[in-house]
Amino acid sequence: MKKELINLVPNPKSLEPLPSVLRLTSGYRISLPEEDKQAIFPIAQRLQDLILRETGILPAIAVGPSPVGPSLLRFDRMIGKMTNEEAYMLRITSDGVLIRYASAAGAYHAVSTLKQLVVQYGKQLPCMNVEDEPDFQARGIMLDISRNKIPRLETLFRLVDLMADLKMNQLQLYVEGFSFAYESFPEVWKSGTPVTGEDILLLDQYCRERFIQLVPNQNSFGHMTPWLERKEFNDLADCPTGCEAPWGRYDKPMTLNPLDKRSLELIERTYGDLLPYFTSGLFNVGCDETFDLGQGRSKAACEERGKGRVYLEFLLQVHKLVSRFGKKMMFWGDIIKQHPELISELPKDVIVLEWGYHASRPSEEDCGAFHAAGIPYYVCPGTSSWNSITGLTDNMNSNLLTAAVNGKKYGAAGYLITDWGDCGHWQPLPVSYAGFVYGAGLSWNVERNRHLNVPAYLDRFVFKDSSCRLGQFAVDLGNYYLLEKQTAYNGSGVFRTLYYHQWNDMNKDLDFLQLPDPAREDFSRVKEHVTALAEELEEAVPRCSDAPLVKREYALAIKLVLHGAELGLLKTDPSSDLSGRERRLELLLEDLDGILLEFKEVWLMRNRRGGLDSSLVKLVSLRQQYGEALMQLKTSGMQKVE
Repeated sequence: MKKELINLVPNPKSLEPLPSVLRLTSGYRISLPEEDKQAIFPIAQRLQDLILRETGILPAIAVGPSPVGPSLLRFDRMIGKMTNEEAYMLRITSDGVLIRYASAAGAYHAVSTLKQLVVQYGKQLPCMNVEDEPDFQARGIMLDISRNKIPRLETLFRLVDLMADLKMNQLQLYVEGFSFAYESFPEVWKSGTPVTGEDILLLDQYCRERFIQLVPNQNSFGHMTPWLERKEFNDLADCPTGCEAPWGRYDKPMTLNPLDKRSLELIERTYGDLLPYFTSGLFNVGCDETFDLGQGRSKAACEERGKGRVYLEFLLQVHKLVSRFGKKMMFWGDIIKQHPELISELPKDVIVLEWGYHASRPSEEDCGAFHAAGIPYYVCPGTSSWNSITGLTDNMNSNLLTAAVNGKKYGAAGYLITDWGDCGHWQPLPVSYAGFVYGAGLSWNVERNRHLNVPAYLDRFVFKDSSCRLGQFAVDLGNYYLLEKQTAYNGSGVFRTLYYHQWNDMNKDLDFLQLPDPAREDFSRVKEHVTALAEELEEAVPRCSDAPLVKREYALAIKLVLHGAELGLLKTDPSSDLSGRERRLELLLEDLDGILLEFKEVWLMRNRRGGLDSSLVKLVSLRQQYGEALMQLKTSGMQKVE
């Protein structure tokens, strides 16, 4: 078997093909080491279930070598011989399989590799030697559950299973506002459907069984608007009535007043509610994008001591609080790196999260600064799914690769793939799968996974698409933005048209970016490209357990993109006569009604009810604009007739 024909994700550090094959037959057994049997038994059960499902063969599980014949698979712990606790060695010969591991996590990862081989080759496994270990100690996903979309527990279990197969070991659920049910504040979430403490206990256990750490994540300084706009907490805001943000005047409070001791008391109470449900020793406290710091109640202190110093002083108070809860603090590094002279004052036991979502981020300069200061940090690229509906595939790939290359070069302790839900979280979860897969490969081994065949993995192991179309469809759909005029906006022109500019062009939130308007040619090219891909979706034959839903989700995403393109085409058409314009508006209104209905049904299949109405606000507003425009056109037509 040639090395290049073996499709594994992540590609291992070293793979040596051997002659011959291992033929799986009845009568084999899986042998556990006596000294490690309790830790390895559930891993052996995973392998046993896999072999039964894929081949119909049920190997027995036993302790020690067989006295009468060879074992199908033997686990062997290599104490002191592997420096990386997630390292493993996998040897497949015609006589059987040997897995050597540094810890139970390494054994689990070895089975993940074996799983892919059994799925691909069935009862005849190619013989090989594999030696493997990860480049990054921490390899994870951060899923935004606070921008409207709060997943059902089954959805999170499915994501954890995907992560386990990809050898990832950390999951964070981003919380701001009321997406967690704080027991001390039932009044703030009682009308929603937040994640509960019981949900966390179940998810934490599910993760630990798969050697994944569920890390608590709650913003604690900026991004506090849901709390601070409430009457009972408004007095804790630095700017209670709003502030100047990068995009202009923002009429809501955003950031806690760091000088008010009650700010720390509030977050201490939320920590007390949240943290007991997690077994992880880490805690991501956020503290990013404190845009209004120094504009209100902290203005004098910031002018006297410097904004960076005031920020750091509050951060250090949060650090002490986190330490009292027995956790190691993680925080986003965007503010502290604006004050590089203060980086050396950070406690050495914090972890900085260095994020950036453009193709050239995170930069060597920023990674190098944290490395030089001796501060542990993660690189945090993104899936580019938000503000696009279907993703920005090429940007995503470059962002993920840049983060891996720079992170490895400058000693990053971890690699965290962020999946945000800005602007209503319109993208369905499968849009992010390609980024999860590619990022997982890069975080395991940068050099061996640069050219990972992501579509092939999606087709074989995620979508189980017998037509081998859906994986390539997904990455091609995410590149529709390349047919538009390229701008500095972290999203697509079609999304801007659909969410911000809409029909009446009244929204000015993006004016500060001075972006050129999408041209008629942009919308036309996108429409042609996405229409062709809709036919590809029809031909796909996924057989995963949620296959019908996956196709509905992608079909809805296509409808949203095409609706944005049609809206753009109508707005940029100077030749449309009155009656033609009226008919096209009627068709847009009819199409949007169908989208709204489908959006609600599809949303509820993976997510909780709370947040749905908020997510739809912009589309409902667009529908109202269509209705008003139609009334004006009809009135104009009647006047002309008279």
